[in-house]
Amino acid sequence: MTHDGPRFQLPAITPAIKLLLLANLAVFAANALLLGRLSDPGAGSDGFWFAFSWSSLLEGHGLGLLRAVSYQFTHSFRDPMHLLMNMLVLFFFGTMAEQRLGPVGTVRLYLWGGLAGALLHLGVSSLQGQADVPLVGASGACYAFLLYATCMAPRSMVILVIFPVPLWGLAVLLVGVAAYSTFVEFATGFSGGVSHGAHLGGAMLGALAHRAQWFVDRGARDGFFAGLIARWRTQRGRRQRRAAAARELQLDEVLAKVKAHGLGSLTRAERQFLERMSQRTRDD
Repeated sequence: MTHDGPRFQLPAITPAIKLLLLANLAVFAANALLLGRLSDPGAGSDGFWFAFSWSSLLEGHGLGLLRAVSYQFTHSFRDPMHLLMNMLVLFFFGTMAEQRLGPVGTVRLYLWGGLAGALLHLGVSSLQGQADVPLVGASGACYAFLLYATCMAPRSMVILVIFPVPLWGLAVLLVGVAAYSTFVEFATGFSGGVSHGAHLGGAMLGALAHRAQWFVDRGARDGFFAGLIARWRTQRGRRQRRAAAARELQLDEVLAKVKAHGLGSLTRAERQFLERMSQRTRDD
């Protein structure tokens, strides 16, 4: 839950995030009605339609490649908490990202974040000899939004359990847990059923997308740069006003010295300053 001050406020849901939430909920409901044939490994590999794995990619004369997309909207009906946590992340941080990305860019970040998660999961699980373990869930995409939002506003405050923490702290914690858990998997050969590789893949894609300015729609990008230019002009105007005030103060001091002691009392630097100010007055 994000906030900008002492009061917490739910973000207004944005168009693309609303669409993605509804898609995930619809697939979850269909999966429950079909008793897990979309996402539950207990249904058997023949019925595990939407999951991502190495062996499934080449099925159906290439149609298996679609599982790199379908798995991102699929959650096991036996684990509704997995869906709930992913949807909360998507709601809070996806709406932040959409303010800059726009609706189309938000969907693209979701899909590419999920794809990056799938690829890193495939690499990690292959090294562990578990390349055919099916993968489902929106976690890779959600980690992409988490890191993208963190790069946008790292000092925004979020609630972790009951304590407010900066968004960058939450991102460091979650990515650190994913990295350490991946290390433990390699060290012990034991996987707890969570694809931490998918989390890391999505997180890396989200951070890189922000740095490289991927997926930003033209209107949002123009607005972003217009804001930067406006802030630069404001800062430049402030510097110019401070410099002018300093010159006026120095000029008053020099003229007071001339009045009190004459031109001969001025140093070389003071004479040069007086000449520059005289020239500036003539030019104006």
